[in-house]
Amino acid sequence: MTDKKHWISKLVPALAFAAGIIIASVGGIMTISSSMKLALFESEPYSYVTKEQCRFDYNKTASPDSLNYERTQKEIDECLLERKQEELERFQNNQKENIVDGVSALVVGGVLLLAFRRRK
Repeated sequence: MTDKKHWISKLVPALAFAAGIIIASVGGIMTISSSMKLALFESEPYSYVTKEQCRFDYNKTASPDSLNYERTQKEIDECLLERKQEELERFQNNQKENIVDGVSALVVGGVLLLAFRRRK
């Protein structure tokens, strides 16, 4: 019975230490990747904001004699600026969330590494 207990008491810390290495590595990769994307890209590399998305205003109620929902060029330009700003904010917030997740994984992995490191 004590032999089995001794075997488990050696295996659990080794597995926790290995998990700490993996979690810390993934957290480091996520943090560095998100930080670099946030620093290097002004917006997401694949942004799909086009004029066609802003050409029609579907929220505007049409008069009974006219079904013209089409925006003017000035309204289209304003819509494009708003959409691009929204896209930029969404990208930045997404990258900040990824950085927080990466730092959290680094902390958890670091705690596991420190708690279950081999002592001689």
